[in-house]
Amino acid sequence: MTGAANEAMPHALDLRVARFAIYYAPPAGSCWWNEGSRWLGRDALARRELSAPNVPGLSRSLSALTADPRRYGLHATLKAPMRLAPQRRLRDLTDIAEAVAARHTSFDLAVQADVIGADNGERAGFVALRPRTGSAGNIASDAANTAAINALAADCVEAFDVLRAPLDDADMAKRQPASLTSRQRERLAQWGYPYVFDEFRFHVTLSDRVDRADARVMIDWWQPRAQALGPMRVDSLAIFVQPTPDEPFHVFARFAFGKAA
Repeated sequence: MTGAANEAMPHALDLRVARFAIYYAPPAGSCWWNEGSRWLGRDALARRELSAPNVPGLSRSLSALTADPRRYGLHATLKAPMRLAPQRRLRDLTDIAEAVAARHTSFDLAVQADVIGADNGERAGFVALRPRTGSAGNIASDAANTAAINALAADCVEAFDVLRAPLDDADMAKRQPASLTSRQRERLAQWGYPYVFDEFRFHVTLSDRVDRADARVMIDWWQPRAQALGPMRVDSLAIFVQPTPDEPFHVFARFAFGKAA
């Protein structure tokens, strides 16, 4: 464990309202962390706003198109945001995080910019970084590393669920259950999130839902940078916290993987 971002914070948290999420986040201070945080306009570790880059060709400012992911900070979801059950404490959360991290091995994950959640309308979906699908000479390693991140996510979904408070009506409504399949609704009720296990798709969200032209501009901006930055290093899991519903998420603690690569 690398420690909490703010050691005084646990005494100020109201566990009745605070939400915790288990995320993958690029290593602090890495080029991926710095570039991704700058894109979103906020550093969730330093807890400060950043000047977003100027991206020519967008219909609006980049900041206007990244409001939702900026609130959550640069991350990929492993265990969706949850409140702790009344009998649970922060120590329970960190103990499980240490145990999960200890049984995983570090690896590199090559990523590419793409659109997820697209529909047939004018809105393209969300721009995100997702695992590279495999290029010449890399198909086997890309597949193995995608399997590793899927296994990490499944482990987190199951291991942390003993701490989760049941979803209330507002939480359920937020997930728009009418738009989900029956299986997804079952998983939402059982695990607090519909897209788990075989429906999990690793992604680092980079935008709100945008139109197709804006999505194309964003992807064209990110593709050469993703290639230049190289693979993301997956060597830890992070607990993010949202102290109150009106506040953004920020890094609470990070837990290094325990197995040697």
